[in-house]
Amino acid sequence: MTTTARCIEHLTRHVPSVAATTLCGSHRQGTSDIYSDRDIWVFCHNDQPISEHLATTAFLPAGADCEILFEGRDDTLTDHTVINVLTDTEVLNLKLLHTRVLTSFSAQDPNLDSQYLEDLENYATMRVLHDPDGVIATHKQWLRHHAVDTIGDWLLPALVSRYASTYWRSVYQGVLRTEEHAWRHLATHLAELLAQTGFAQAGALPPPRKWLLSLRILSALPEGAALTALLDQLHRTSTTDPDAILGFYRALAVVEDRLLHTEELYTGMWWRGVFTERITHLARHTSRPDLLALAQAAPRPRTAP
Repeated sequence: MTTTARCIEHLTRHVPSVAATTLCGSHRQGTSDIYSDRDIWVFCHNDQPISEHLATTAFLPAGADCEILFEGRDDTLTDHTVINVLTDTEVLNLKLLHTRVLTSFSAQDPNLDSQYLEDLENYATMRVLHDPDGVIATHKQWLRHHAVDTIGDWLLPALVSRYASTYWRSVYQGVLRTEEHAWRHLATHLAELLAQTGFAQAGALPPPRKWLLSLRILSALPEGAALTALLDQLHRTSTTDPDAILGFYRALAVVEDRLLHTEELYTGMWWRGVFTERITHLARHTSRPDLLALAQAAPRPRTAP
């Protein structure tokens, strides 16, 4: 029996305070590689105190080699603790938490917060390893009804709203101010929001942020190749060349048109008005007549068909 199997068996058969165990992270998502640890979330009954000392003495089989991830924690009550079990073939990452953490999360209203989305993806899709009383199954069923099946209703409008405000900020930082690092950061976020929109339109939860723009993850989307090409163009774009930056926004508009193809999403793509309205206005009040030419060549707001 492998060390991983021995640890999981110990948790499920010899630790009465364990209510359920699940597989999370990259091994569950299918994105694991030789650098990935195996994430096992251990849900404990709410009356079970959780501490580093208890985790290392009661939750692991004899002889398990482990390290504490969170420095500075002592033997006091905590909502969760994380330990790494070091094996010959992999690192087993054990996260110990109370079931009330999942209950509290499930009671939240769905929102665009990146941590909420990442937790939702983990909780809603984690693979059950041990759940004798159906605690995890009950919560997963609620999350699917409450947040996953309705993803198009609550996430898509929020993504488009965030996209629009980020678009205007990015144009100001890139076209007007040539703030290189600020612009690349905002432009990358635009690509992230479009990728999330693609997954949400497909009825799927967006993957964790660290994988969102991965080529193998984007390839699952019909627009994945276009998004990858857009990211490549972003990294090649010179922020000292206004025409090159404008070329990025024209390429961005192509992906927008593919993804935001329903009126309730694009609503005229009003954010493109930053070129046709604000920059045109600024050109008249600054010493930048070149801005008028940029505005004329920029993506235009759309009208409903």
